[in-house]
Amino acid sequence: MIKALTHAGGTMAVSIVLSLIPSAQAQLNNIYGNNASYGPDVVERFDVNTGVLQQSYTVSPGNGRGVVVVGNVIYSTAAFDSKIYKTDATTGLPLGSINTVLPSMSTLAWDGSHYWTTDYAGFNKGYELDAAGNVIKTISFPLAGAYMDGMEYFNGKLIVNRGDAYGIYDIYDLNGNVLTANFINSAGHASGGESTGIAYDGVNFIVSDIFDDKLSVYDGTTGAWIKDIPLIGATQSSAGRLIEDLSVDYSKRPDTAVPDGGSTLALLAVSFALCGQLKRRWTAGTR
Repeated sequence: MIKALTHAGGTMAVSIVLSLIPSAQAQLNNIYGNNASYGPDVVERFDVNTGVLQQSYTVSPGNGRGVVVVGNVIYSTAAFDSKIYKTDATTGLPLGSINTVLPSMSTLAWDGSHYWTTDYAGFNKGYELDAAGNVIKTISFPLAGAYMDGMEYFNGKLIVNRGDAYGIYDIYDLNGNVLTANFINSAGHASGGESTGIAYDGVNFIVSDIFDDKLSVYDGTTGAWIKDIPLIGATQSSAGRLIEDLSVDYSKRPDTAVPDGGSTLALLAVSFALCGQLKRRWTAGTR
């Protein structure tokens, strides 16, 4: 992890910091999609470069909607269900669930310490939940209608589509103020412009074309379409592949937390403290 040590500690500090901060798209080779399966709920993991199916997970008995992956845990939601389900991303075994007061969560995102979601019961509403599932903030998205099923947190902002399989995505601040309208428009790149789940890989956005069995990549700066990724491999979903939400591993994104709940800033603080201790030992003549 540490490339070099100098008496001044400068190279050492840079080496430790760079080894701890996730780089953009570092190891983000996997993307997870939650299918509208009408039960049981199936989440699938794909190679984001090839679109090839890698693994399938049965995460709950319900009709799949939201998905968030942080480290080795898959968090998922189902329509008409107030729980956030937890699943081991290696073994596929259930890890319990988190209770919320929201009756039907359609999306799920993670900002490093809290969840963000939209709910079918709340027209154009978004909710911030703490890690225990308590609602700590409610906001409105003025450009959206009902049943938003594409929402993602990125760089201190939210990107949200305007309705059920509605392929226009707008950017908001965390209070619901519009920052950029019509940032992504999937018309021409999705069946009838009908797209749903959205994920951010640290550089670009990846959107689910729900009826064409493919993903589409959009430039994270301009919103322009870059390419399509056809999905390859048979699905275990009883309804076929109807991906409602997408997630990369948030622990590997540069703007969100590592799996144990520490943030990049916390890692920086630890690394610089370690550098200081090593420098003092070096100066004192001990190594």
